[in-house]
Amino acid sequence: MQNVVLGKDYLRLLERWLPFARSFVYNVSEKPELEYFGTGYNNWAVQTHQKAFSAFAICAADPDIDEKKCKMKRDEILSHSLKMLRFNLESHIEGNYYCLDGTKWGHTWISVLGLERMMHAIDAIRDYLTDNDWYLLKKVMVSESDWLVDGYFRDMPEEKGKVFAGKITHNHPESNIWNGAHLLRTVLMFPDVRRKNEYIEKATSFIINGISVASDAKSRKIVNGKPISQWFVGDNFFPSFALNHHGYLNVGYMVICLSNIGMLHFAYKMAGLKAPDFIYRHIEKLWRLVKSCTFPDGRLCRIGGDTRIRYCYCQDYAILVWLLIKDLLGDTECEKFEKGWLETIKKEMNINKDGSFLSTRCRGLLERAPIYYLRLETDRACTISMAAYWKRFFEKILEKEKKIPALKQWNDKYHGACFVRGKNRIASWCYISAQPPQGLCVPVKRSDLAEWRNNLAGCVMGYGRVNYQKPVYHREFIFDNGFVTIGETQIYSESFISEGQLPEILAKNEIVFAALPDDTTCIVMQRCIANLPMTYIYQAKGLFLNIPNDIYNGCERTYWFEGGFTTLKGPAKKQEKIVFSSSWLNVDDCLGIIGIYGSNSFLIYRPKKRQAGLKLNQLEAESMETGLFVDEICYPYREKIIVRKGSIVFDIGCAVIANKNRQQTRFLSRNVFIPEIESNFDVKAAGIKCFDGKNYLVVVNFGQTKAEVRMEVSGYRKANSLIKKTSISLPNEIFLGPKCVELLILE
Repeated sequence: MQNVVLGKDYLRLLERWLPFARSFVYNVSEKPELEYFGTGYNNWAVQTHQKAFSAFAICAADPDIDEKKCKMKRDEILSHSLKMLRFNLESHIEGNYYCLDGTKWGHTWISVLGLERMMHAIDAIRDYLTDNDWYLLKKVMVSESDWLVDGYFRDMPEEKGKVFAGKITHNHPESNIWNGAHLLRTVLMFPDVRRKNEYIEKATSFIINGISVASDAKSRKIVNGKPISQWFVGDNFFPSFALNHHGYLNVGYMVICLSNIGMLHFAYKMAGLKAPDFIYRHIEKLWRLVKSCTFPDGRLCRIGGDTRIRYCYCQDYAILVWLLIKDLLGDTECEKFEKGWLETIKKEMNINKDGSFLSTRCRGLLERAPIYYLRLETDRACTISMAAYWKRFFEKILEKEKKIPALKQWNDKYHGACFVRGKNRIASWCYISAQPPQGLCVPVKRSDLAEWRNNLAGCVMGYGRVNYQKPVYHREFIFDNGFVTIGETQIYSESFISEGQLPEILAKNEIVFAALPDDTTCIVMQRCIANLPMTYIYQAKGLFLNIPNDIYNGCERTYWFEGGFTTLKGPAKKQEKIVFSSSWLNVDDCLGIIGIYGSNSFLIYRPKKRQAGLKLNQLEAESMETGLFVDEICYPYREKIIVRKGSIVFDIGCAVIANKNRQQTRFLSRNVFIPEIESNFDVKAAGIKCFDGKNYLVVVNFGQTKAEVRMEVSGYRKANSLIKKTSISLPNEIFLGPKCVELLILE
């Protein structure tokens, strides 16, 4: 097996995709010299067209292309490429045609993104461009650059020409980077442009305020004649390098930021020039976090979740990041990420059997939202085309070697985010997340088990079409090789079919999540209490552990339990509820779940459609299947119930153990315990003796007042203290502050 991924490995994927893509290429009837991909509309359809052009052009230019696999001659592929490019340029504000929705594209905060993503392809077929092609290309690029200098705005049209940045409001790291990159690229390609110095100055402002942090406001480092502090307008990233994009901790857009720097990096390298140093600011620090949030097979570990189709978009652009980091910093581990991701792509293409990247699991999206579907297809095609092109010239893409270790632990206070990664387990928790809150406990090498949609946070749905949890408070504490977090959410149900029915706060959900320092075990405690005088609940799912059961795991999961096993194929063809009268479950002999208190059985809920994908309301989800199919492990499961205010919906404690088989799970299920404590409605405790030989006990006070807890234990030491005033007076006594949790290691 070869040690490196070659350009031709990427090219082979494009050869398979091209015949599928050809069916979406159409001729403009009144202008046969123009062709469009998809709908030919403005906005994201323009970007989709540009990315499709990239894939066609790279195939046309590569000397190793296999025409038989493409089912087209090279000249035919080139002809499509040129016609697609000309349609794109002519439908711009500077062109003589229009998009097929009757508008012209250009002069928006996002319009140069598509240009950036297709410039490698223009470079690949540059020898086939006419003088008129070059004239119009320059006209388009200069027009966009002039607008970025004079008229740019994103959120505030009254503030034209200004660059904005901010951790929460005006969080624009990715667009600032691609806008700055376009300005530098225009100067790189057309050094005779009249406003060259203005472009460089504005590009500097954009990029300095891309991956920006608060300390930049005091930096004296000189960039283009001024200290960074004078270029600085805002910090897009937190000091921890957390990124709150689209309103949640967004690992995916950390990747998008780095990917746009990668495109610019290789543009300079292809030109035989060194890029300005300032475009690489903070890259290594951000990469360490992104690398930590990457499984060994290249899949992103999105600890803050995702509101979009899994294994798509940001994941695709990770290819460009790996190539950049390998070339710039010499991190050879990027090679294994590439290998793993290519195998994942191949696996899905083999299942699709039509040359597409996504048609099996996203067919509903193709039927109902073709623009969006094709956008996702071309993201993958475009990134693969960049890798194929750059590696054709820089096959090894490695100038030096440097070991950049992943972070073992990380946290961010604002997002209530905690993360720990060892040899066996990745565990995380995040409150300000895509579908909050959400946690994770999986073996390091099993990315196929990872799904974040309210994972391990419980799930309650009313009769509204929109149901969600909103964090009220959260506290976190990090200790060596683990963490503990406590928080509360309000559960909302809204957008009812009944006219005039107001949004409802159905319940409050109190949660503790503890990643124990044994590199294996997590303890989950949830208490959900009804909020309304009469609370109508459609579904209540305690624990709510999401187990993807789709193409990436071969559409099959084996669940072991006390007394046997069952194999479930996904996606399910009909709704199923499978009850296991067992105190434990194990998934595929590698992930165990143990009930400690709150239910006598587990239930796996299986809807009849894929449910983990685009964030949709219930009616949309029922009519448009997207994403991954997930087996939902519930402890307990209740449906169509009516409960009064203050009633318990579920009150549970579980242990999740990573990288352990069924025998080990069964053994540990005998080692859970609940110490006898004095009766207190708000105090809960759950313990387990782990494989490291230590007895761990989580004790929580969900109440509003301090609690004195007496336990039948001989003594203990504390792993953490979330409340400084917490004190111990006796070996079997502990005082817990309000809304406080302790992780104890028993003697």
